[in-house]
Order: sequence, then structure tokens, then C-alpha cells
Amino acid sequence: MPESRTITPVKTAVSIRDLSFAYPDGQVALRDVSLAIGRGEKVALVGPNGAGKSTLLLHLNGILRGRGQVEVLGQPVQDGRLGSVRAQVGFVFQNPDDQLFSPTVFEDVAFGPLYMGLPREEIQGRVGRALEQVGMEAFEDRMPHHLSLGERKRVAIATVLAMDPEILALDEPSLGLDPRARRGLIGLLRELPQTMVVATHDMHLVRDLLPRTVILDHGRVAAEGRTQDILADRKLLEQHGLELP
Repeated sequence: MPESRTITPVKTAVSIRDLSFAYPDGQVALRDVSLAIGRGEKVALVGPNGAGKSTLLLHLNGILRGRGQVEVLGQPVQDGRLGSVRAQVGFVFQNPDDQLFSPTVFEDVAFGPLYMGLPREEIQGRVGRALEQVGMEAFEDRMPHHLSLGERKRVAIATVLAMDPEILALDEPSLGLDPRARRGLIGLLRELPQTMVVATHDMHLVRDLLPRTVILDHGRVAAEGRTQDILADRKLLEQHGLELP
């Protein structure tokens, strides 16, 4: 008699089913997108400009709401659940200046925990841990607008980490960075334990950081699979306006 085995289902961080979205001007950005991302996965969203990458990211915490189903850690992204969903999905915008608006780095990173009504001691602990994770612990009293782009990107990530999310959604995190800052960012993201969904044109970052890749084009999932397999298919990359790293 064969030995019986119990199969444990993979826990899903993000589940998207038949998601479509059009902007008010009629531009269709997503067309029947279905996608599942397991907890702990690091996934790239790649494709040409206008493919729907950023639009898809903005659905993960309900900033945009389309037709279809989006679930985060088993919770539907819908009215009445947005607060708990947004506590679990940390969104890092393409431009760090969209997230940094306080006089000091400490105040920027403390803003989310303060808004949550946490005690002062816990806020200080969260800020310290978040800045340490991104290598910016010595910058608490600095003015964000005096920092380099790479430093501001790290602080923007810290503002999200201070909220202790399970999922990070990052939009073009390496855009505009010089090679040294880019390598530092990849090293930072590699060490973080969170599930990551990264929209990017940076195929070097995809190769070096993200084991799974999803190609979006014209609002649809054109291909998905292991990054090494996607990058080995030159014809597929060319068809969707992508280049080998």
C-alpha cells in the first residue's frame, strides 16, 4: 500500500481574478488579469510603458478599484476592509518625494505609526528598526530634501517598513539611481523578508533580485514564469519591448 502524504497548500499573499480597469478618460489599463502570488515570493512586473504595471500595483491596497476580485492575505480589497488591507500592503511610490514631506527623516518614518495611535515608545522602536533595516539609522535628524535620491528612496522604504506590512509593492524602485546606489538597493531588498511585487523596467534588478517574472502588455498577462526562463527567451522579450540585462 503506498504511503499517504499530506499536501499543504501554498499560502497566498495576493490573489487577483479577472481584474479589469479603465481610467475616466476611457483608457483601458487592465484586461481580465488573473494572478496569484505566494507569501514570501519576490515577483517582477515588467512590460512596456502603458502596460498596466503601476495600475495593477495600485489595486493591491485599493487606491484604484476595478472590476474583478482582488484579495490580500485572504481579505477582499473592498469597502469596509481597506484599513486592514492597507496595514498589510506597503506601497513605495516611484518618486520618494511623494512620500517624504516632514521636516526630518524621523518624523517621516514616524508618521504612519503615529497615525495608528501607537504609544510613543513603540513609535520610537519602529522608527529605529525601520531605519536600521535600510541602513539610515544615522539620519534621523536630517532633512529629507537634503538627501541624495538613493538615500531618499531608502527612507521612503523605511516609512513603509515602520508600518510592519507583510507585502511590499514597489513602483520603479531603482529608477534614477547610479550603479552604486542601485546595487545597495538590491542588497537591501534582498534581505527583507516581505512578499514583494515590483513594477520595473530595470531588467538587471529583475535578474538579480526577483525569482519570478510576470510580463504585462496592453493590460494583459502576456507571460509569467521563472525569471531565468523568461530572460532566456529573447524572442519573447523583444515581442514585449524588453531587453536582456
